[in-house]
Amino acid sequence: MTAPTRVAGWGRLGDGSVVTWTVADGRKGRRWREVVADGAAAAHALLLETDPDRRFSHLELARADGLWTFHPEPDGTLHGNHVRAGDDLVRHVVGWAFAPDDVLIVEGSPLSLAATAWHRLSAMGEGVSAQVAGVVIGSNGGLVQLPEIRIERMSRTRWRIGGWGPFEVDEGGLPVLGDGTIRPLELA
Repeated sequence: MTAPTRVAGWGRLGDGSVVTWTVADGRKGRRWREVVADGAAAAHALLLETDPDRRFSHLELARADGLWTFHPEPDGTLHGNHVRAGDDLVRHVVGWAFAPDDVLIVEGSPLSLAATAWHRLSAMGEGVSAQVAGVVIGSNGGLVQLPEIRIERMSRTRWRIGGWGPFEVDEGGLPVLGDGTIRPLELA
């Protein structure tokens, strides 16, 4: 049995944004946290949880366009909401079809992509691709349910998911970012 992952890291995206993140395994699965900043402004802050089977289980996202919360239910549906200022204060998502292996991707989030790849790390060999359904929270504030998102493992560490990528994920499922570094969360 391997020791639980408890690490922090940071790195740069191709557009120069800085991503600061933590990943920690626990009794209920893995927690993925990130903040993406463009200069001095935060583009978003994310908490994404995966269950012990590495499947998506919970998301909380804070951005200028509001607060997003999602979770799958045991009946195979997705529930959540998008809370924002204005006349359309709360947009509810109730009962969208969402199978256990479906994905939830946040556009602009390297950790949501890493979590998706990590879920399939042991099941997909190099050069293998698969189609899954999923939901995408767009950087423009849109929410789209897609019947097919292509997941492709291009090499041992290189992946492409839908139109995002290629990107790197190490053997532990952690993102490999430009100018990046990874450190333990625990004191030695």
